[in-house]
Amino acid sequence: MDAIMQNLRYAARQLWKSPGFTAIAILSLALGIGANTAIFTLINSLMLKSLPVHDPQHLVSFGIAAGGGEMDGIGPGPLDIFPYDFYKQVEHQHDPFQDVTGFASFPAQVSIRTGSGGMATQANAHLVSGNFFSVLGVEPIIGRAIQPSDTATPGSNPVAVLNYRYWQQTFNGDASILGKTITVNGTAFTVVGVTPPKFYGVELNEESPDMWMPITMQQEVLLQPSLLNPHGLFWMHMMGRLKEGVSPAQAQAWTANQIQQFMTAREGASVLPARAQEIKQIYVQMVPGGRGISHLREQFSQPLYILMGVVVLVLTIACANLANFFLAKAATREREISTRLALGASRRRIVWQVLTEALLLSSLGGLCGLLLAFFGTRLLMNFIVAGAVHSTLNPTPDLRVLAFTFGISVLTGVFFGIAPALRTSRMPITSAMGARTISGTGTRSTRLLPKILVTAQVVLSLVLLVGAGLFLRTLQNLKSMDFGFERHNLLLADLNTKFAGYKTEQLGGLHERILNRLSALPDVRSASLSGGQPISFGSWDSPIFIDGRKAAPNQDVSTFINRVSANYFETVGIQLLQGRTISPQDTATSTKSVVVSKSMADYFFPHGDAIGHQFTVGDPSVKGTWQIVGVVRDAKYSTARETPRRMIYLALEQLTEDDHYAFSLQVRSVGDPAKIANEVRAALAEVDPNIPILGMKTISEQVELSMENERLISQLSSFFSFLALALACIGLYGVMMYNVVRRTNEIGIRIALGAQNKGVLWMVITETLWLLAIGIAIGIPATLATAKVIQSQLFELSPFDPVTISASVVIICAVVLLAAYIPARRAANVDPMVALRYE
Repeated sequence: MDAIMQNLRYAARQLWKSPGFTAIAILSLALGIGANTAIFTLINSLMLKSLPVHDPQHLVSFGIAAGGGEMDGIGPGPLDIFPYDFYKQVEHQHDPFQDVTGFASFPAQVSIRTGSGGMATQANAHLVSGNFFSVLGVEPIIGRAIQPSDTATPGSNPVAVLNYRYWQQTFNGDASILGKTITVNGTAFTVVGVTPPKFYGVELNEESPDMWMPITMQQEVLLQPSLLNPHGLFWMHMMGRLKEGVSPAQAQAWTANQIQQFMTAREGASVLPARAQEIKQIYVQMVPGGRGISHLREQFSQPLYILMGVVVLVLTIACANLANFFLAKAATREREISTRLALGASRRRIVWQVLTEALLLSSLGGLCGLLLAFFGTRLLMNFIVAGAVHSTLNPTPDLRVLAFTFGISVLTGVFFGIAPALRTSRMPITSAMGARTISGTGTRSTRLLPKILVTAQVVLSLVLLVGAGLFLRTLQNLKSMDFGFERHNLLLADLNTKFAGYKTEQLGGLHERILNRLSALPDVRSASLSGGQPISFGSWDSPIFIDGRKAAPNQDVSTFINRVSANYFETVGIQLLQGRTISPQDTATSTKSVVVSKSMADYFFPHGDAIGHQFTVGDPSVKGTWQIVGVVRDAKYSTARETPRRMIYLALEQLTEDDHYAFSLQVRSVGDPAKIANEVRAALAEVDPNIPILGMKTISEQVELSMENERLISQLSSFFSFLALALACIGLYGVMMYNVVRRTNEIGIRIALGAQNKGVLWMVITETLWLLAIGIAIGIPATLATAKVIQSQLFELSPFDPVTISASVVIICAVVLLAAYIPARRAANVDPMVALRYE
C-alpha cells in the first residue's frame, strides 16, 4: 500500500509539472469517455435495464409488441397483437404460465376533471387486465391494485390506480385521494391505489402512463364501440410469467397451437383451404419480457449501437494521442529513469510508476467524462423522446453505468500507458552518464511506434469522416425528396372533440363551423379536417374487397385508410390525377365517395379504370359500399423512407360511429404558418373553448420529426468525426514537433553544411506525407468494409459513394498537412549555432 501511495504522489507531481499537457489530456479523455458513457447510459436505459417488478427474468412477452392500434385481417407470420377473447382463452388455460396478463397496445389520452367546475386537463391512461399488477408482482404504496373482480363485468367497475409521479404532481401526494373520484372523459372513476415511484408499467416509450384502468372500461375510456365482443378487433398485447421449469420454446409451441385453434374457430366452418393454410403459418414468438416492451427500442437500437462504435473509435484516437505524448515525455526523462535504474530501482517498479501516471490521468478524465455524460445523455434524450414531458427513459447513471465508466477509464489508462511504460523500463543505464547521439535517443522500434500510432489515427479518422459524410448525405436525400404534398405554409393541429363531449350526430355541424371560422381568417387560404396528419407516425389499415372481383389466393388486399373532409387535398397540396376530390356535396345521404392513391389504383386496377368502381372495407366499423371518385398522387404517410402505400381517403362526413371523429386539422396559410398559430387557437376557442388542442406544429417541423433517427446519427457522427480528426491532428503535431526537437542537432548540422530552408521543410513534410499515404492506403479498404455495416441506415446512396470518400480523403490530407506545416517551419528556421549547442 505504501508503494502504491508513493507512486500516486509521484504521478501527481509529474502531472502538476506539465499543466498544459495534463489539461489537454484530461479534456480529450473526458470527451472520449464522456461520449461513451452518455451513449452507454441510453443503451442501458433502453435495452439493458429490467422492469422494476418482481422476478422479471421469468416474464415473457407474446411477440415483440413494438406496434399498436386496432386491426383486423391477420395474415400468416408472427403475431404480437390479439383480440380480447383470445386473451381470455389463454388467461383461462395458461398451462405453461403461472398467469397471463393483457393490456391495450396503445395509450389512451383522456380528459380529466378533479373537481366540480374545475378545468379539464389531459392525461395518459392505460387499460389493463385485472391481474396486471399481480402477474408483474407490483404492490401499490398506498391502497390496492386493480383486481380480477374489477374486470368481471364490462363497464361496471370504474376504478383507477395512479402513477406515483402523477399523484405527486396533480394531488400533491395527498393520501386522502383514495376513495375519491376523478372524472375521466365524462365518467366518474374511483382512485383505489398509487404505484411505487419507479414503476412505469411495461412499456418503455416516450411517455409513462399517468394511471391504469380496468380493460373492461374500454368504452368509457376510449369513447368508442366495444372491443371486448367475440370476433372483435386485434388490439391487445399480452405478457405471461413462466412456470418453473418451463422454457420459452415450450411456451411458444403451446401458444402457437392455441392461436391456430382460435383463428380456425374464428373463421367458422366455411373457412377456405387457402385461409386454412395461412392460419397454419401464424405463430407467436415468446420474447423475454423482463426488460419490458418498447417501440423506441426497435427504432433506436441500431442507431445507438452505430454511435457507440463511433465514440469507441474517438476514444481509441485519444488513447493513441496520449500514448504518443507519453512516449515523447519518456524520452525527455531518460536521464531520470536511467539514474533510478542505476541506483537500484527495478524495471518492474518503473513500469508501475508510468502506468500509475497513465491510470491517474485516465481516472481524472473519467470523472470529468461522467460529468459531461450527465448533460450529454439529456441532450441525446431530446432526440429520442422529443417533446415528451414524462419519459420512461432514465438519464441518471446507475451502478451499471458507473461500473462501465470505471472499467473504460482503467482500460483507457492501460491502453495508452502500457507501451510508454515498457519503453521507459528498457532505457539503458548509460543514459544516466550523459551519453547522447547526434540523431537522438531510442532504437528504431521505439521511433517507429509513434508513427504507427499516427497512421492508425489517420485510418480511424478516415473511417469516421466517410461514415459521417454518408449519414449527412442520407439526411440531405431525405430532406430533398418529394413527399407527395406541399411542404410549405401548412399548419397542423391535433384535436380531440370527444373530450368536449360531442356525439357522432353532432359532428357534422361542428366540423362545418370549424372550417368556416378558420377559412374566414385573413391569413388562411384553406382548411381541412382528417383522421390523421401527413407523416402521422401511425396507420389505419384493413383489407378491402372490390365488388364483382374475387381476390387471388394469398393476394394482399390490405390498404391504408384515412378519413378526410372537403378541401383536404387542396389544403395539404396532394395533386389530383383523375376524377375529383372529396367535396362538400359528399354528405351522409349521398353516395359514399372515396379517393384512392395512384399505388392503390395501379395495384387493383392496372388498366387505369379505377374511377367508378366500388368496394367494401373489411374493418367492420367502416360500413357500406364506397365508390371511387378520384385518384391522387402517392404521398408519404408515416415515414420519409416508406415506399408508396396503397391509400384510400374516405369522405369524413359519410362515416358513422367512432370513425366520424376528426383528430387532425390542416390550415394552409398565406405566409409563415407559425405566425398564425395563435389566430387558429383563438378561432377554435370561439367555436368551442372546450375543444382541447393537443398539439400544433408546422409541416416542416412534422417532416423533421419523421427524420429523427437520421438527424441523431448524422449530427452526432459528424461532431465526433471532426473531434476525432482534431485529436488526430493534435497527435500528429505533437509527434512531428517532438521529432523536430529530437533531431535539432542533425537539422542544425545539415543547415551549417549548406542545406536550404526549403530542403529542410520538405524533409519534415515528406515524413508526414508517408504517414498520410500509408494511412489512406489502409483506411480506404477499412472504410469500404465498415460502410457495409451501416448500409441499412443509408437512403438512395451507395455505401461506396465516390463523392463522399473523395471529399473525406481531401479533408484528411488538408488538415494533416496543415498540422505538419508548423513543425516543418520550425525545423526550417533552426539556428545552426543554437542547434549545435542543443542538449
